[in-house]
Amino acid sequence: MRAFVLAVCVGLAWTLGGCTAAPPSPALWRIADADSEIWLLGTVHVLPQEVQWRSARIDAAFTSANELVLETDASPEGGAALGALTARYGWLPAGETLSARVGAEVQPQIIEAAALARLDPASLQPLRPWFAALQLSVGQAIANGQDPSAGVEPVLFAEATAHGRTISFFETPEEQIRMLADLPPADEDRFFLATLRQMKDAPDAIERLQTAWLHGDVAALQSQIEPELREAGPAVYEALMTRRNRAWADAIAQRLQGSGDVFIAVGAGHLVGPESVIALLRARGIEVEGP
Repeated sequence: MRAFVLAVCVGLAWTLGGCTAAPPSPALWRIADADSEIWLLGTVHVLPQEVQWRSARIDAAFTSANELVLETDASPEGGAALGALTARYGWLPAGETLSARVGAEVQPQIIEAAALARLDPASLQPLRPWFAALQLSVGQAIANGQDPSAGVEPVLFAEATAHGRTISFFETPEEQIRMLADLPPADEDRFFLATLRQMKDAPDAIERLQTAWLHGDVAALQSQIEPELREAGPAVYEALMTRRNRAWADAIAQRLQGSGDVFIAVGAGHLVGPESVIALLRARGIEVEGP
């Protein structure tokens, strides 16, 4: 589902002075105590190369931090681990096919979605539904001019590495893969079918999400992300959002007990809404500056 790959959110970031407004920018949230400062940036995982999303405030916060925290390992080694894990968890048993798994009547939709993603439909047949859904989502994004290497995380990871900063991760590659790979079959199939429908009925969803992100329209982002994830069912929502948000909020609250300056960059869908990381932190009584 594209919401998993591309879920984004930011707050409205306007600086008012007389009749002059600064350009909108992806929002930052800030948490601080006597010896800690934690910045949270919602990310977009794929972007067109030409999109300029950096702002002076983002750069200042990133430069001031001595540690970068991402969802999972964005290094070449991390990518290799993800590749090995998808080979392990992403393929159907020998002799089985995707069409047989989800129903032969779905085959025309698979062919249509593959065309939108510029993929050979036959290449999807050995794949489990969850992995086929991701292949289609990323394929459609690339076909529409998006570039995974231009996403926020690869850019920040490269800069942090070049400057010798500590880089940490909320999840291991295996944890990332298995949150989908461990879904019950019925929920995995529902995730795949929701992806097919959304690819057909909302082909401009990626661009609309990115526009909302760049303009800091939190309400628009939540209204787009929430229905996509909910359509995939409660098990998928729990696996992709609720469970992870709780774990990340726990980790951030624990970090406040220590000291240091940290810059956290995670899929921005995790930072918006009543069950978001931000909402969970505020519910604990932690003051979070930002939208």
